[in-house]
Amino acid sequence: MASGTIDDLRIGQVLRYVYLFREEAAAGRDEGVKERFVIVLHVDPARGRVYVLPVTTKGDGKPGAIPLPAEVAAAAGLDPTSSVLVSEYNHFQWMGFDIRPVGEGFIAGRLPPGFTAKIRAAAVGAVPINRD
Repeated sequence: MASGTIDDLRIGQVLRYVYLFREEAAAGRDEGVKERFVIVLHVDPARGRVYVLPVTTKGDGKPGAIPLPAEVAAAAGLDPTSSVLVSEYNHFQWMGFDIRPVGEGFIAGRLPPGFTAKIRAAAVGAVPINRD
């Protein structure tokens, strides 16, 4: 994906992004602490908005964290100890300031449709964090 348009994005894709956690926003930060992988939760091309869930390697036992099966993590290019946090998400106008390139594009990997459906269902009721 060299062009980087919103039309290139698909639910379940893995991006590199500076994610702002709810605790960081509550503490007054307007930018995340570090770059991390995120999963595309939803794409709204008509409004130019993207919704992403954070991937963490520190989610073990954390409420709202769904561990990635080892084969899913490996196929998506993620650490085998990764979890997806489904209790909150960032949304922003594409392409935003916090997307980071991966190789010659912006897509780092993709979760399989079945696992993507599982995390999307678990993310219903998640807390939104507007990054614009």
